[in-house]
Amino acid sequence: MKVMSFNIRGLGKKIKRKEFKRMIMSNGMDMCCIQETKMVKLDNKLGKELWSDNDFEWAGREVEGRSGGLISIWNIKVFSKTSSWHSRGCLL
Repeated sequence: MKVMSFNIRGLGKKIKRKEFKRMIMSNGMDMCCIQETKMVKLDNKLGKELWSDNDFEWAGREVEGRSGGLISIWNIKVFSKTSSWHSRGCLL
């Protein structure tokens, strides 16, 4: 099982999302916890841009103000979500 935590310092640029996906694929990650996404809108389209295949789920917290934003994304063949909870600056 490979888990990564990464402070991305903004996911707004397509080139950064593409490079992040390449990093996930080349390292065979099973779960990624991403901080400082600075994303106003989180959706499945973003998840598909970040993950290497369709076997994923995600949970996230959108940005508040000019900083923050959290995403956890994982391989559903390795992890299963039973529940999630979030508040300002926290995602469980």
